[in-house]
Amino acid sequence: MPATLPEMPVTRQDPDKPVKLSNQIDSLPNELLAKIFRAGIELDRNDESPRSLITYCGVNSRWLAICHHSPELWTDIRIPLYHIRPEKVVARTATWLERSKSCPFDLTLVITIAMLTISIVSNAEPYDEYRLIRDILPVLIPHIPRVQRLFFTTEVSFKSPQVLFICTRLAAYEAPHLTDIRLHLGTLDISKYVISMDRIVPLVFKSAPCLRRQSLYGADMQYPLRGLTSLELSHVLPDEASFRYLSAQSPALEELCLLSLHPMVKAADLTQSKLSFPTLRSLTVSFARRTFAPGTSVLALMSPPNLELLKIQGIFLPNPATCFPDPTLLTQLHTLILEQVVFGNPNLPDANWHDTSFYLTLTSVRHLQLIDTPPQPIFPEQEAKRKPLLRSRSSELRVRSSDSHPDSQPVQAKELDSTVLSKHKGFKLPFSPPANTSLLKPRTSNSYTYWPNLTTISLDTIRAKDLLWLCELIVERPEIETVYLSRSAKRHLASSLTMWRGEDEISSWDVNLKWKNLVRTRPPVEEGDMDPVEWLEQHVKVCDYHAKDQAF
Repeated sequence: MPATLPEMPVTRQDPDKPVKLSNQIDSLPNELLAKIFRAGIELDRNDESPRSLITYCGVNSRWLAICHHSPELWTDIRIPLYHIRPEKVVARTATWLERSKSCPFDLTLVITIAMLTISIVSNAEPYDEYRLIRDILPVLIPHIPRVQRLFFTTEVSFKSPQVLFICTRLAAYEAPHLTDIRLHLGTLDISKYVISMDRIVPLVFKSAPCLRRQSLYGADMQYPLRGLTSLELSHVLPDEASFRYLSAQSPALEELCLLSLHPMVKAADLTQSKLSFPTLRSLTVSFARRTFAPGTSVLALMSPPNLELLKIQGIFLPNPATCFPDPTLLTQLHTLILEQVVFGNPNLPDANWHDTSFYLTLTSVRHLQLIDTPPQPIFPEQEAKRKPLLRSRSSELRVRSSDSHPDSQPVQAKELDSTVLSKHKGFKLPFSPPANTSLLKPRTSNSYTYWPNLTTISLDTIRAKDLLWLCELIVERPEIETVYLSRSAKRHLASSLTMWRGEDEISSWDVNLKWKNLVRTRPPVEEGDMDPVEWLEQHVKVCDYHAKDQAF
């Protein structure tokens, strides 16, 4: 159930008589119970084998009757196209289709390698791979006009006989209510299949006039493109003509996701007019491990003036200066997501690491999300500000000067205000001002000035060092209002770090932090020390990070 019901009172009775429970849920009207069941089924939808509806039907006769008379509860129909008992699959599908009555429904078809290699006992007849497909189609086809969303997932290629057998038979019928289609074909090793954008081949259904969203892995784009609002392509080989066609035919496109994007075979002339995507709001992209020569990235041809969210994934990234959209056109971009992005040169000679200049020019960014991405390189700081912290053999902390000039000034007490972050007892880092926000220093000319509109940071990391960076940034940027932390980041903040009152002149950063072992238990907090979680919550609003809910 989606909510915890209150504890039911127990009436004291004669020990020889059964105890009667006053079940308060029985007082709810049938319509409300049906809505509760619907909410529970939606929560269960992401499971491979959802069983919430079957559970509700088995509670008592009243719940069973409510489920049977609520056709909207039977609209998630899943069919494994290989099964050792195909007659059960056919009977179950027929029952769900009948109970869904005239409601639009979601259809999920699945083929896995495990299904194709089912072992049958020695005295059984040879398994017919096409038997279930042949038996299920006559049951399913009369209801195709009611299909609202189609999810077809296979671990085998779209060229396999089983997939072609299904697609050719579905292609003879129209789907007037189909709005979403997800074809993930050959998912076991999708990297072998590179799909060219110059083909638009309808694999399923003769027509789908209401189609709005496509998610395609190992499959060509599907008709129609006009009216399309969301498009996700994987391992795609684009070309300029096809991308211009997409721009012209999909004037309402709002979301575009290009995963493992390949370079164009023929370089485009970047001086020509840009491809306009006036309604595009969200762009997600990752790149195949290929060499992108100037003019071979289709993203450089794009002009998305109203783009609000940009998500970059993966460590194999081309040169942003020649392969990303012109940053001067992204004036409405407010959310930047970097997932598994590595900047700088981590001493791997054959990797294509890029710099941060493109991202730092996106001045309109208000919400920054760093997912498994080291944050330090994208927040460059002046050399004179950092003074590495050393620890002597006597366990005392000392400062290594950044230069030997007698006029060099140490870090001022007003700047650090004698608060220290510690990784474990005996090794402590002076850091930020105390909880009194009035002591926060105003931004100076030496402070970090990129992304002037930044107000929100989301951090999903397994490194305690990144939490140190976050706290220091909050000191530098008091206009940051909200911080979203993943479970691992919160664990480091609460368990790996402590704050203490230390000497003012000690530097606030430890360049050797990554070499130090992390303790798994939080050391005791002494008198005058402060809990880092408490300190952070006093300066910003701290929320839990959930990737699916982070579209600002």
